[in-house]
Amino acid sequence: MRRETLDDNLTQLQAMLDEMGPLVAAAFRNASTALLSDRHRLAEQVVARDPIIDGHRAAIELLAVETMNLHQPVVGPLRSVVTALRCAQQLERMGDLAAHIAEAVARSTDGSPLPEYARPLFAEYGRRVAAMGDKAVTVLRTRNVLLACELETDDDAVDAVHRSVFELMFSPDWQAGVQAAVETALLARFHERYADHTVHLAKHIVYAVTGSTPEEISR
Repeated sequence: MRRETLDDNLTQLQAMLDEMGPLVAAAFRNASTALLSDRHRLAEQVVARDPIIDGHRAAIELLAVETMNLHQPVVGPLRSVVTALRCAQQLERMGDLAAHIAEAVARSTDGSPLPEYARPLFAEYGRRVAAMGDKAVTVLRTRNVLLACELETDDDAVDAVHRSVFELMFSPDWQAGVQAAVETALLARFHERYADHTVHLAKHIVYAVTGSTPEEISR
């Protein structure tokens, strides 16, 4: 895996992230589709493919550590290597969360783990979170700082949907029982955490490009 020069290694790290990102985004979209459409086989495919995402993270970590040991990069290049490590970790966690959603579908033997009247809310939740995942992948590929800073605002909208889920669960309209409430709360948590990781990923990219945080840039 070792390359001849530091630039070669940095280029390879970026290429590996560019390959890993779309896998993670697709995993979430497929998990969301499986959840909303009771597609158990699709859910099982998401779970089965999660080790591929883990393998990408391991390969990026190996090359990043090798790069630091061999080339001892400083300042800008060092930020790029550290960012590759951090982004790979964020992507792996996002993949894990997509797999958790899919696992909930796969283990539900009597249809969906979601009550029917919660599906419209989760359709909006899934759409917003998937869009954040796609935007994070674009940020990862393009290093677009302005786009990265948008994810904070996007996350505020996702948090509002998250609150709506709990408002539904604690309203008199909730007739699905305790077990369904537990499953719904977990699914909401997986969506929320996935969105949070897209924001963290974007912050790493902003730091790699500018040496600053999104909060410092927006002041």
